[in-house]
This record gives sequence, structure tokens and C-alpha cells, in this order.
Amino acid sequence: MNAVYEKYLNTVDRHLRPLPASERADIIKEIKGSILEMENEQLPEEQILKRLGDSRELAKAYLGDFLEKSSQEKESGFHPVRLLTVLAFYSLTGVSGMFIIPTLGIMAPALIFCGAVAPVAGFLKFIFSLFGYDMPYVVVQFGETTLSPAPAFLYSVVMGAILILIGRGAWKLLLRYLKAISKAKRDWAV
Repeated sequence: MNAVYEKYLNTVDRHLRPLPASERADIIKEIKGSILEMENEQLPEEQILKRLGDSRELAKAYLGDFLEKSSQEKESGFHPVRLLTVLAFYSLTGVSGMFIIPTLGIMAPALIFCGAVAPVAGFLKFIFSLFGYDMPYVVVQFGETTLSPAPAFLYSVVMGAILILIGRGAWKLLLRYLKAISKAKRDWAV
């Protein structure tokens, strides 16, 4: 199959995203079969693409067929497999979401905020020390040893950068988790 057909099929697949992955794969396989049949009939590429029509319109037609089929199945009554699928999805995402979303949602901004405040506090302590003032609430201490203002400032810059990086990582992890849950919901959609 040439690159033009692959691009066409990728476009159709992209427009079929609301469908479950198995349905999309079946539709793409069906369209590939049609393309191969027309190639066997020695039809030129332009004519094959013309017969298939616009990729978006073809995807819309398949979506309409799927929705019609789904609504007919829903009218036919209760289906226990559908119920179990929905319950399994929401119970798994609900339990994990109770811990992961709040933890990362609180931790990420807090770490970023602390990472931004730490160097500012270290800088202020350093500046105040140059004028002979002490900021007792900004202290960098290791056991019995307390750092003087200049090394404390450098330490606060390094720790601030580390906290910001960890906070950004937690934020990206939260977004990745939410995207995965969203994708799983679309794939499990009944």
C-alpha cells in the first residue's frame, strides 16, 4: 500500500477517534480491503480516491452507522456486559483517582511555589545580612551547623530549582494520568 493510501487511512482513523479501538481497526481493515480490490481491478490511484470520497466524509458516514447501530442495540434492552464494562471502568478509575489526582494536584503547585520562594528568601537573607540585619525565619541548617547567608543563598537557589523540577514533573504526571483516563474512557465507551 502506497503512502497516499496510508495518509488517507490515517486521516480516516483520526476522525474515527470517538469509536472504540477495535471498531476503528475493523473499519480501517474494511477500507484497506476496498482499496486492494480496486487496485486488483487496475484502477488508477485518482479514481480509487475519487470512489472512496473525502476521508472526513467517509469517517462521518462510519460514525453515523456506528451510532445508529448502538442506538438500536440500546433499544433492544439491557445488556449485562455493557453494565459490567461501565462499572469496571469507573470503579478502577475512581479508586485510583481518589488518591492520585488530589495528591499530584496539591503536590505539584506546592512544590513549584516553594521552589520559587526558596531562592527569594535566600536572596533577601543575603541582602539583609549585607546591611547588618538578620532574618531569623530564613535559616539553612544541617544538624548543629547553620550556613552563613552567602552559602545559604546558593543552597536555596539549588534547592529551589530542584523543587520546581519535581513540581513540574508531578504536574506532567498528573496531566498524563488524566489523559490516560480520558483515553481509557473513550476506548471503553459503550
